[in-house]
Amino acid sequence: MKFCVLTLGCKSNQSESSLIEAILTGNSHQKVSLEEQPDVCVINTCSVTAKSDYQSRQLIRRALKAGASVIVTGCYSELNAHQIGQISKEVEIVKNEDKGEYFKDKFGPGSNLRSTNYGNSRALLKIQDGCNASCTYCIIPQTRGASRSRPVEEIISEAKDIEAAGFMELVITGIHIGYYGVDLNPKIELSELIENILVNTNNLRIRLTSIEVSEITGRLIELFENDRICNHIHVPLQSGDDQILKKMNRPYSTADFRATILRLAQSIDNISIGSDVIVGFPGETHDNFKDTYGFISSIPLTYLHVFPYSKRKDTKAATMPGAVDEGIKKQRAAHLRALSDETRRAYMSDQVGKSLCAVVETIEGGAFGGTTGNYLKIISETVPGYEVREKRLVNLIVTGQENDRLTGKLIII
Repeated sequence: MKFCVLTLGCKSNQSESSLIEAILTGNSHQKVSLEEQPDVCVINTCSVTAKSDYQSRQLIRRALKAGASVIVTGCYSELNAHQIGQISKEVEIVKNEDKGEYFKDKFGPGSNLRSTNYGNSRALLKIQDGCNASCTYCIIPQTRGASRSRPVEEIISEAKDIEAAGFMELVITGIHIGYYGVDLNPKIELSELIENILVNTNNLRIRLTSIEVSEITGRLIELFENDRICNHIHVPLQSGDDQILKKMNRPYSTADFRATILRLAQSIDNISIGSDVIVGFPGETHDNFKDTYGFISSIPLTYLHVFPYSKRKDTKAATMPGAVDEGIKKQRAAHLRALSDETRRAYMSDQVGKSLCAVVETIEGGAFGGTTGNYLKIISETVPGYEVREKRLVNLIVTGQENDRLTGKLIII
């Protein structure tokens, strides 16, 4: 059987899609693209914004047009089964909580299947699902439920499998990773889990995905002293105005956020810090946005992911007064994206002459590309007689900057 898996949204979805692909290939099914007319198309959807909803519907229609039997899962299908039924009654819907078991039951369990059996050069390891936050704009707790942590032993076992499969970078992912371990007995913190992974593996470097500022502990910051922890972290801000933060029900102030970001920048050498920002939240005035722009300009962030506010049905924000015009949202988003481009270019320029470690992701001709520990793309020429392989770590001297990526020269040890 030929199959394809199409994925929208977060790294948790990407991790789950990798597991689905591993189940199918582990049972001798052939992975193909949608253009190669698969027999089955699995679509892992997202519903974080209205755009994600639209993209989910478009993928479903494309897959049906290609003649595939369509299986839909993910957050959009969790909330919109009726709309999917209007597209086609033939589409099969699988709930988020059933993703793993459904595909094992339908296609066979295979042997020792992990999401790491194949995939990209950096392995995703999902440590928990669900979210215990109650941000007024977010629909995800309704689609994913409360935070549920995987047992430490299970995670360690998968980390060992990742290393045995030849990966040298492990990306820790989940919906709310900073809440990891609160529901376990005995309780355990994220920092303790990372320490366990470091002790039980030999060469894996570890990268964190998005973590809330209130969940960055001193112990977690200290872990970055270990050169196996990537000097990169993503900390959602959402707004740089305290009034809007309260309306969003975010559990911190701009002063709290500033203090933690400064501590990260001062404690961790050459760290890259990313953030998320929502513009046009209900009631956001011009002055509120000015506060956000000014606040972001005053702290050492490297890049931003900027999202115009998207009304989500059945969230508290959906009924708040003060809707912001779509044109104004686009203008504000453009201003912040321009600021992000400026700060990112400045950070990249500062890398020239530095030694960085990168994981190799692509090799073509006499050149290769990869991702550095501080989350920058870099390209370099290969060196005759020195083997460069995908998934492996290499050391480079940064020699320059070309648009949105660095150029480097291999350091031969």
